[in-house]
Amino acid sequence: MSTHTIDTRLVYGFLEAGKTTYIQDCIVHDYFHKYGTTLILCFEEGEESYDESLLSTFRTSAAYYEDGEDVTDFCLRMLEQYRPDRVYVEMNIMMDDLAGRFPSEMKPTFNVTLFDWATLGVCMANLKQHISTMVSASHQVIFRDCPSKELLAPYSQQFRVMNRTASYLRRDPMGYHEKAFDLFVPYSLDVPELEISAREYIPFWLDAHDHPEHYEGKRIRFTDPLEIRQDAPMPGYNAGRVVMTCCMADLQYMGFGLDVREEVGVKWILADTEAFVGTDIYRRKYLKLRVKKYTAAPAPDELILNAAAGS
Repeated sequence: MSTHTIDTRLVYGFLEAGKTTYIQDCIVHDYFHKYGTTLILCFEEGEESYDESLLSTFRTSAAYYEDGEDVTDFCLRMLEQYRPDRVYVEMNIMMDDLAGRFPSEMKPTFNVTLFDWATLGVCMANLKQHISTMVSASHQVIFRDCPSKELLAPYSQQFRVMNRTASYLRRDPMGYHEKAFDLFVPYSLDVPELEISAREYIPFWLDAHDHPEHYEGKRIRFTDPLEIRQDAPMPGYNAGRVVMTCCMADLQYMGFGLDVREEVGVKWILADTEAFVGTDIYRRKYLKLRVKKYTAAPAPDELILNAAAGS
């Protein structure tokens, strides 16, 4: 077959999250059936099944993976058989590194994760690592059949730490979609000076990375110790905290670059800073902290901040 790449869209979610319905709803839109053919690769089968007659009407075929078959061979064989213009993949999160076994001809261009509101709480309590894997790989996350946005508020911080660039949508029982999480910071943005404690650090980091302009020229005092590192996340000195998204296997250092005129020879500091907006080589804006003064500090009792706490 041709070596050209094929637009591939990955649909994540636990069993009965609505993946089949989502894919079937997508393929009935004009773009898909008017511009080429679609192949659905199914790596998980739930209670809902595809309407084969509907699929054929919209120039779509479905192929079902059988346990034990080599994933790469299966995909190549189906691509050769159907020669699609695009591919949807109904993912199975319980298959380790499934996306990593797709052939190079399949080029993922959009990933979405679906959650059923009725089971979200149970999944968050018992399957956090799987959730982190899906969300971190997604461009969009949809919470299905959630009665109100307020019910999602406790999950806002944790999901945004898993993936701060994804779009999060709530779909109510009537099918209406809206933004799932509102911007929330536990302090006023209308003041020239801020004091940031450990409790406020995660929402501060999230907002500063999404909207660095909110903090341009502000004086920011950190009242709890920050960990000093070099070359993470950018060259030079950085100050920040390690954050746990879901478990000890999923830690990340969330820091800011420091503009400091001397060698920092300590591990933890209390810092009085002035924030300013810089631009990287890709012309993306980021927040940097100009150090006015700092003092060495002992390591805090809690070395790791928990994104789930205070969400």
